[in-house]
Amino acid sequence: MATALDKYAEMEPHWDYPVVIESHINGIRTKEMNPNTPTTYNEIAEDAIRCWEAGAGAIHAHNTSFDLLGENAYKDYMRTWDTVLQKHPDITWYPTTCNNLRLLPHEHGLEHVPLLAEGANVRIACVDTGLTLFATDVDEDGYLSGPEFGFNYRRIASQVKMCRERSVPMVFGVYEPGHLRHAMHYVNRGLSTPGSMWDFYLIGDYGLTALEPIATNGMKPSLESLYYYLWMIEEAQVKHPWYISVWGQGALDDTSLLRRAIELGGHVKTGLELFYDPARNPTNLELLQQAQEIAREVGRPIATHEEAKALYNIV
Repeated sequence: MATALDKYAEMEPHWDYPVVIESHINGIRTKEMNPNTPTTYNEIAEDAIRCWEAGAGAIHAHNTSFDLLGENAYKDYMRTWDTVLQKHPDITWYPTTCNNLRLLPHEHGLEHVPLLAEGANVRIACVDTGLTLFATDVDEDGYLSGPEFGFNYRRIASQVKMCRERSVPMVFGVYEPGHLRHAMHYVNRGLSTPGSMWDFYLIGDYGLTALEPIATNGMKPSLESLYYYLWMIEEAQVKHPWYISVWGQGALDDTSLLRRAIELGGHVKTGLELFYDPARNPTNLELLQQAQEIAREVGRPIATHEEAKALYNIV
């Protein structure tokens, strides 16, 4: 008997919009993981400019410390983005959230976003819709260790409310299927914003930060995982565009997953925030160009900066 997933497996390539390929240039990965990882203000600025000029639809970046909150996070971002905006004042970019473990009870983790909207051309915000255990290591007895990341219901509600009040598109970070069900609550009650998007995290054996293969969270990077998420969003009352992020997979010699996402009308987030392979040290530009080449092979046009802005509802 055919299943819902079979439908997507048999579906012919189709799209109604050019593919947007974003560059996620840094995160909490280190130069130990890849010496090409930008970590300083100048390195982050240089990679942002380089990938934007090479055709990235948007740049996603962290500042130099995930532990900074609110105005301090804003000031740290600006030490990079003053440089970038001098050269490209119209660049499309957006920051990450803040460290949930350092938030005070009344804080939601996006207090820096309104400041960056006013001072640094930020028009998009990340909304991570759940709590996740990030395995990063094992002890000598084989027990997992790592931080807890994410936001509770109250903080997520505050993030969504802030985005709605300011008409900011939301990137719904879907680390697990349960995160998608949570986000669907807001979407199906008309509480998302125009330009919002699904970001399906597909997470390999290196997880989000590990240096060795490790038991981790989320759905594996596979066609079946992609099809499952697409089946889940069939219930969405608002048809937001969808993206895939492939995290910690190792070598990207097998490009079938990115290719299939592009064929089925999805968009792609790539870059050194996501990528880890102990045998390969690409640059952000190389990862962007690899995704662009896959799109060309598929025959799907790559969105221009203006076309990407239209998808994000940035005017």
